[in-house]
Amino acid sequence: MNMIPSYVLWALLGMACYSLMTLFVKFAERAGTASTHMILAVSTTIVAIVAIAIVMMRGEFKALVYDLETPSLLWAIAAGIVLAIAVGSLFHALSLGPANVVVPIDGMFIVGGALLGVLFLDEPMTWHKTVGLIAAAGVFLISL
Repeated sequence: MNMIPSYVLWALLGMACYSLMTLFVKFAERAGTASTHMILAVSTTIVAIVAIAIVMMRGEFKALVYDLETPSLLWAIAAGIVLAIAVGSLFHALSLGPANVVVPIDGMFIVGGALLGVLFLDEPMTWHKTVGLIAAAGVFLISL
């Protein structure tokens, strides 16, 4: 029997949670009592607390803090900077426009991330991945 790889299950969980996050951000924004930036602040604080707790439980926090010049930490900082811009932009876009337009456009990061993996990480590009990326890019056109 062919088992589904665990990374696929984690990716599906992430997809489901990102979908729910969009819905919850729109509900919070429609309630009208908190600004988009306040919603972002609360959400990202929860993410930070959970992430730090996981790292600490795994015993990885101490090693990272004591070796501040490791390439891993520098790449993590770069990732954090662009993630902050990405999430901030998504939340702001959701406050300005409908989710059924904003989410497909934002979701194009899937195509961008896959192409960057091929270009910079030497990941293989098969014909079925190419067709899938073209189909995913079509989502952008649907949202307009």
